[in-house]
Amino acid sequence: MEKVVVEQLVERVFVLLREKLGMRGGSLEVRVRRAGRSLPRQVRLAAQELVNAERMSKEPKMLLRLDPHRVSTAYSVCIAHLEAIDEKAVKVKAAFGFAASLIVQVLVIGGIALAVLRWRGFL
Repeated sequence: MEKVVVEQLVERVFVLLREKLGMRGGSLEVRVRRAGRSLPRQVRLAAQELVNAERMSKEPKMLLRLDPHRVSTAYSVCIAHLEAIDEKAVKVKAAFGFAASLIVQVLVIGGIALAVLRWRGFL
């Protein structure tokens, strides 16, 4: 497998992680680490395989040891998952999660305030 091909595969996954999940970082390794549990285990492992392939492609002797079948399989797994993600749905889910946590915090703080007021005899 050629270095240029590996770089193109890694770049495509790199871009999709930014577009679909909003992950930022200077390298694929950083973006995969930041994605963490938002990626299924199989996809995380495949992305890690691509990170290893990217590292190996930087060394000419290690490039010869790369298994093209494993790299292309890892790429296929990552692309299949990332292209199926609806970024609008991810943003809506994040907004609902934020709103829900905000409501819970307001209710807890309000409950504590009422309890303190009642304990002090103001209510």
